[in-house]
Amino acid sequence: MSIQDLLPSAVLGTVLTILAGCLSQTEQASSVIQEQELTSDIAREALLEMMRSEPGEELGWFDGDIPEAMAKMKTEELENGWFAWTGAFRFHPSKAIYTFVVRPRPGVRACVFEYQGTFVSKNGRWAATPPELVSTALQAGE
Repeated sequence: MSIQDLLPSAVLGTVLTILAGCLSQTEQASSVIQEQELTSDIAREALLEMMRSEPGEELGWFDGDIPEAMAKMKTEELENGWFAWTGAFRFHPSKAIYTFVVRPRPGVRACVFEYQGTFVSKNGRWAATPPELVSTALQAGE
């Protein structure tokens, strides 16, 4: 066998080795991406991004500098894995769910709106889905 006969096999072997190396690195990268845990800080940032997004703005509750004001507020750890934030949001990172409740000032006769949403992992980043309205109720006034 001559060198010319071995050359195509050697080139093919080199290409397959390079491709195999690329595939294993891609698999490693995707497993790292999937391992990112949703924490309270990541959930809070995902909610802020949702508020600033077009679907978030279309809800009508996050106009003007509301998201920036909310960004300065801290989360509070509650019981059973729940966190509270801004008085309007409650979220459970390990369950990847949240609620958002809009309440009028105490003593004012007005509607209370309750929404629910989820957190989803997209390309290694967590995002909050726009919430869906699940209930409305009339708060009794004074």
